Amino acid sequence: MKLYVDRLAPNARRVLMFVAEKTIELSIVEINVAEDEHRSDDFLAKNPLGQVPVLELSNGSCISESMAICRYLDESFPQTALFGLGAEQRAIVHMWSRRVELGLFVAAVDLGHHSHPSFRGHFEQVPAYAELCRASIARSCELLDAQLKTTRFVAGDEFSVADIVAYCGVELARLWETTPETALQSLGKWQQETAARPSAAVARYP
Repeated sequence: MKLYVDRLAPNARRVLMFVAEKTIELSIVEINVAEDEHRSDDFLAKNPLGQVPVLELSNGSCISESMAICRYLDESFPQTALFGLGAEQRAIVHMWSRRVELGLFVAAVDLGHHSHPSFRGHFEQVPAYAELCRASIARSCELLDAQLKTTRFVAGDEFSVADIVAYCGVELARLWETTPETALQSLGKWQQETAARPSAAVARYP
């Protein structure tokens, strides 16, 4: 299998963290988005949307969308099931993954697009929308802090893909100088513990 990524791309980083957490060995192919390599005919044949990451299977089939890739890998390599075991646990992991993806991770991606100077000319930046993203990130962090007062990890007592999505979202928000309030102690403790995991190195920004 081959995993096509740009290591600066947020979605690629959460798949890379997922792969590292499960200790899966596959070939990593670097795609330089800044140089439009994702718009080449060869890459568009793998993903017509021209987005990374893409997982190319040994039979030539290609899977895009980060959570779809993670789910395929989780089922193909069932050791350390990061999507949960059993109907209830899988549903809870999915619930929290969606909460942190929409409220935190996507909000952090959009915040960068609509506020950071490096994206001017690539996106029509709307400052008012950037502020809505900041508010969404703050609400999501408060929700996570409340949850982490009662559970060790985001979706319960086991580390899961929900932790990966949340950690990548917090890291990206930190890059845009939007960080959780210091009063959110449970979230801060979880963040430090997650950062210490070997898999977190691929998702951590300087």
